[in-house]
Amino acid sequence: MEIHNKVQGGWLRNRKFAAVKPSHPDSVAKQKGFTLFEVMVAVLMLAMVSTMIYSILNVSIRFAEKGDKSILLLEREQGLIGILLRQIKNGWYDEQKKEVAIAADDTMLRITTRAPLLYPLAGVVIAVYRYDPDSATLYYLEKKDFYNIDYGEDYVPAFEDMQVLVENCRPLSFSYEENSSSVTVVYDGKEFNFTPWCQVETRTDEI
Repeated sequence: MEIHNKVQGGWLRNRKFAAVKPSHPDSVAKQKGFTLFEVMVAVLMLAMVSTMIYSILNVSIRFAEKGDKSILLLEREQGLIGILLRQIKNGWYDEQKKEVAIAADDTMLRITTRAPLLYPLAGVVIAVYRYDPDSATLYYLEKKDFYNIDYGEDYVPAFEDMQVLVENCRPLSFSYEENSSSVTVVYDGKEFNFTPWCQVETRTDEI
């Protein structure tokens, strides 16, 4: 027992223990905090990233707006040309005059048609289009009493008596060729030619 204690005491005396130095309070504070310079750099980088994101989103929004505008213009063009095509193709054939009642000049188109726009149950109507280049507005009028003698070849309704069909309308013009029975519509520089079905059938029968 005594020998064991001596050996243990010698082992303890010979062993060296490394002293653990306590951390300095200042070094702990330095490790936990940020310097003013580091904060300024972080804020600057955040501002740069935010600016880049804003620029990208802004460009994307502009492209989207241009795309939406192009789609709107295309839909408007297709809608207007579709209405004109339907009404001209369904032009009413006058058995007495042996022709479809169509009159047109640069800014006006008048046609007796079996395809009403405002009165779908009316059957045959007179459809009148007038384009005002000063206000870029397309006006429309529809008369159910197409047989009225007041609506002759010289009949041109006033803008006040018509309904606005298209606002901010692209440049539009009309013309009618009696020999070919063809209506030419020029919309925003694009040319469209339509011929009433009855006129096509009549010319085919004559041949």
